Amino acid sequence: MSSPEAGTDYINDNDNESIDKVTANSYGNLDLVDSEKECWMIRIPPKLASAWEDCPPGSVLGELVFRKGEKGKGPNLKKIKPSLEVDVDPNVANGSIGNGGPTSSSQQQQQLPLHYSLQAMTKKLPTLHPFSRNANGSVKIHGKVSRTANLQVVQDAKYRALCKSRILSTTVHNQRFVKPVDSNQSTGANTNKNKHMSTASNSTAKQGFGDAVHLFGKRLMESQQQQAAAYKLALSTGQGRNGNKRRRFAPEEPVKSIIFQLYEDKPYWTTKDLRAASGGRPETEIKKVLQEIAIYHRSGEQKNTWELKKEYQGGAGK
Repeated sequence: MSSPEAGTDYINDNDNESIDKVTANSYGNLDLVDSEKECWMIRIPPKLASAWEDCPPGSVLGELVFRKGEKGKGPNLKKIKPSLEVDVDPNVANGSIGNGGPTSSSQQQQQLPLHYSLQAMTKKLPTLHPFSRNANGSVKIHGKVSRTANLQVVQDAKYRALCKSRILSTTVHNQRFVKPVDSNQSTGANTNKNKHMSTASNSTAKQGFGDAVHLFGKRLMESQQQQAAAYKLALSTGQGRNGNKRRRFAPEEPVKSIIFQLYEDKPYWTTKDLRAASGGRPETEIKKVLQEIAIYHRSGEQKNTWELKKEYQGGAGK
């Protein structure tokens, strides 16, 4: 074998293997050369991040534009705030980078917005260091995060047109099929459809909370009106609430005598019922007599009723 010429450097294949090989010295070794270099951490929309990730190394992803602010000179001129914007390269948005040709129709439908702005930028954040791990286990620190922000789409005319085209592409289809149908089938289908619509409308009306409350109140008012009408009818025909024949009293008969006679029918009365059964005698006179000969129940099963005192119960029963 001839010896190598002087001044010629040779790299052994074993040296390349040692670079990618994990060893005790390489694993966990920190490269802190760029640890103090300032960098920004930006939150990117998932679709844009995926498009940038698919681009080959060295591709132009876009441009970072800084717009200087300016104070309004006139009374009607608004103050222009400084802003940071990102203009994505059109080739990245269309997905043509790395594909070796123009975009297809399906790729054009999936175009990304091109104009973004940096929002919610802040310096108030904990100490963060982006890093990457090499194949041999060593770690390289790429810098120190000094700012964080969110990358948001600028809703301009182009973005609105893009959203409109997306909606149209997903809702409007050119593939339509027409199936001939007999007239009988068409008439039956329309009838069933009308029945279904009427049933659905009725069920919806019944299920409405406001309609249910209205219906309940209406039924309650009708019930109260029916009870009042039946009570008035009973007074006019001389019948009590239970359908029993009501006593008739002479106009000059004393109220106390009338009350004693009524207590022969049942032991408990309300003032309202006594007034109705007595032929409409004044309520003040009835209460005056009741306070003398009866006891008022304020609680219990016979609440709000009057009962004769024990010394009068024997006389009423005679």
